[in-house]
Amino acid sequence: MAMIDSQLRTSGVTERRLLAAIADVPREMFVAEGRKSVAYVDDLQPLTSQRFILSPAHFGRMAQLAEITEGNRVLDVGSASGYSTAVLARVAGLVVGVEADASLASRADDHLTQLGIENASVIAGDIEAVAGQIFDAILVQGAVDAEPNDLIRLLAPGGRIVVPILRRGIAVIHVFRRNHDGVMFTSEFDATIPRLWSWAQKDEFVF
Repeated sequence: MAMIDSQLRTSGVTERRLLAAIADVPREMFVAEGRKSVAYVDDLQPLTSQRFILSPAHFGRMAQLAEITEGNRVLDVGSASGYSTAVLARVAGLVVGVEADASLASRADDHLTQLGIENASVIAGDIEAVAGQIFDAILVQGAVDAEPNDLIRLLAPGGRIVVPILRRGIAVIHVFRRNHDGVMFTSEFDATIPRLWSWAQKDEFVF
């Protein structure tokens, strides 16, 4: 597939299981009507005035940073029409997606059913819908305004969160890791990614 070679490998996405998963999921199924012919361009795919699918390169780089293995429980925040959830389901043990737009969440679940994906589902709502659950990896499919405290509480020992955080208008992709010393983060790369919903944390992250 041209997208794999021209967009993902050239962006440093080399993990074989992830590349196979991306190649296996028909991206055109998840984009808006009228945009199927451009489903594989390396750009955001707008779905509504506020919701979108990340570009292949940005999504691929973020998913690779999450270091997902076959047995992992994964939370996909901002699933939109379900593309990211469908890809992650092919490399994880279980994927739970959350999507604030109820119509998109319903469409996402329909897409998962059509593809025969049984280890993933999309819930209409925000992260309160998964309060109390624990995940090995969490991906956020859009930029947020502050460190994701509510998500850090859901992170298993050894777990990772990959999230774009807005800094002066630029989304900086951060990776948070929980280890025996607590939670640490690294900043990986900058990207142009829109804000996800209007989610902003109430308190600052404390190391």
